[in-house]
Amino acid sequence: MRALITNALDECVGCNRCIRVCPIDEANIVRDKDGKITVEADNSKCITCGACLTACHHGSRHYEDDTKRFFEDLKNGVPISMFAAPAAKTNFNEFGRLLSWLRSMGIQKIYDASLGADICTWGHIRYIQENGPRPIISQPCPVIVNYILMHRNKLLKYLSPVHSPMLCTAVYMRKYENVNTKIAALSPCIAKAHEFEATSIVDYNVTFKNLYQYIEDNHITFPSESSGFDHYEAGLGSLYPMPGGLKENVEHYIGKTFRVDKSEGQSIVYKALDEYAEKSESKLPILFDVLNCPEGCNMGTGCEHGSMDIFDINTIMDKFRQSVIPDNQREYTDELFEKFDKKLRLEDFIRKYVPVSVKPIPVTQEKINEAFVALGKLDKASMNFDCGACGCDTCHEMAVKIAKGINTPMNCMEKAHQDILGKHEDAKSNLGYFETVLKDTENIKETTANMISSIEAINEAISSYNKMVSEIEKIAMSVNIIALNASIEAARAGQHGKAFGVVAQEIRNLSQSSDASAKQTKDASLKATGAIEDINRMIAIISENVNDSYENIVAISANTKKILKDH
Repeated sequence: MRALITNALDECVGCNRCIRVCPIDEANIVRDKDGKITVEADNSKCITCGACLTACHHGSRHYEDDTKRFFEDLKNGVPISMFAAPAAKTNFNEFGRLLSWLRSMGIQKIYDASLGADICTWGHIRYIQENGPRPIISQPCPVIVNYILMHRNKLLKYLSPVHSPMLCTAVYMRKYENVNTKIAALSPCIAKAHEFEATSIVDYNVTFKNLYQYIEDNHITFPSESSGFDHYEAGLGSLYPMPGGLKENVEHYIGKTFRVDKSEGQSIVYKALDEYAEKSESKLPILFDVLNCPEGCNMGTGCEHGSMDIFDINTIMDKFRQSVIPDNQREYTDELFEKFDKKLRLEDFIRKYVPVSVKPIPVTQEKINEAFVALGKLDKASMNFDCGACGCDTCHEMAVKIAKGINTPMNCMEKAHQDILGKHEDAKSNLGYFETVLKDTENIKETTANMISSIEAINEAISSYNKMVSEIEKIAMSVNIIALNASIEAARAGQHGKAFGVVAQEIRNLSQSSDASAKQTKDASLKATGAIEDINRMIAIISENVNDSYENIVAISANTKKILKDH
């Protein structure tokens, strides 16, 4: 199937709104890249319900249709005819002038799909009459068809074979009006592209929203005159865009001879279809009229929402209703069905379906348990927190998605909250450690300062000692000189100076001994001074490192106190 939903992941903020509104469990893939959460649509499982387009407030989700190709082909002279969905009348204020402009652009014929809706009603009634009353699900909505073909094949046997109003219109144009050009649909629905792709009858899906955008971008001015359709007016088919439009049409023709139920809106209809699949046929309606969009096709996925509210639309719809059945007279619509019976063949408006193979991602209970562990949910209360912030209804659903690899624990709001609380407690614990380290560091700083002071005292003592050694050296030198002079005088005295010479020698020995001791003391002092200088350098480095560490710890402690105060 053609990928219609596009992802602008640079714009995604990971708010999970798209997941929350999506009716398909595996149609969104959550990725965590460097702490940034993004959500990507998986078109292989997406039914193109469009809920994410409305839910996204950040411009991350967009869609594609055929508007660009349609206008390119028109400019190149490709022959094209067109039909307009009934919802076009409620979405374009100057609808007649719009048709005139389209004709001026080269559109050859334009039909009202309300005619196809009347054929669709006729087809359903005749099909039920011919095949007996058994439960069937209406299929004007291609999103409903996608859901059944892709995810609920069990319902395929109930899916009505009668074509949608748009395809009934296209078949009518081809087989009964001999329209041989390409056919474009002016459509309120993105998913119609899948219907057209599967049946190969319609060539372009031109949505209202993108047509509006084309008109604005190209500064288009409509012709002053209005234009109509190329066939006779239709009946109640113009009410199909409303919720329950098919139900109202059928009951208009056959009353309440059999039960017709209805359901619409992404938040309700898929749950209803799942319940439908599990019921016994005795409890099912003969016709189940279902639509994807909560306000019907008038506010479809391809509409420019906001131009009208539901009350404006219903006012217009009621005017159509009153114009077709004035004073509750049914003559016109009865005559229309008589014309259909004479002109149309039911088999021309019957569709065959081909299921689309979509395999769910397998998952084991072991993997789910591992996901709960990764989420930090280890008790019953946390496993059933069910806040819904991740986009899932329950924590179990989230764990299943994590186990399947399409979501991440980082996307769990409660986990993030608990992680913050854990870090908060760690911060409180760390603050105690910081304060202890601060005290120890303060003591180290004080001890280092005392060491520096003591070493300075030692240096002063050594300096004084060095002065004393210098004085001893001077004395030794003077004594040595005295001894030398004494020896000279002893020599002159001869035999009488012997005793004096002995004294002179002893004085010389004392001088030499004092000088040697002074030199040894000086060498030791020099070594001590060098060692102390080395110690001083190391203490200076230690002191600097301690001061840096102290300042860092003070800063960390102050920041931690601020964080704890703020939280």
